[in-house]
Amino acid sequence: MKKLTLILIFIIYLSCDSKSDLNVDNAIEQTFSNYVEYWSEGDFDKIVNEIYGVPFVLYTQESTMVMNTEKEVKDFLISAFETLDSNNYGYSIRNKWEHFKYDKNLSIIEMNFTRYLKDSTVMGANERNASYILRKYNGNHKIVGMIPHTPISE
Repeated sequence: MKKLTLILIFIIYLSCDSKSDLNVDNAIEQTFSNYVEYWSEGDFDKIVNEIYGVPFVLYTQESTMVMNTEKEVKDFLISAFETLDSNNYGYSIRNKWEHFKYDKNLSIIEMNFTRYLKDSTVMGANERNASYILRKYNGNHKIVGMIPHTPISE
């Protein structure tokens, strides 16, 4: 009977959703805290200088865009923020991590977040997701790839 109970407890443990228990490196947590703050402020200069690395690759459902220079990344961000502003974008909040995998110098992370309009009502979908590839440069993690699972400008 004890063995059966232990087996049942083990099965229940394995079936539990552990997404909220993801242990994300503190430096990566800080990178994303800064990223969400800078994104909410529309501070593309800080995103280009501190958050994104080049080459930066954006994978969308329709295409793949490779940005080899900081100027290309900045131009992309300016365009995205202009569209967001015209859609009355206010700010974003990270809700939770969905997935996290790390190696020596590479990490993959999926962020669940919510966007809000300037009046603090939810903008579009209540929960959005984006996956990111990070590379470690001189001890700092920089986002070098992104897969937005919802359109960036909505």
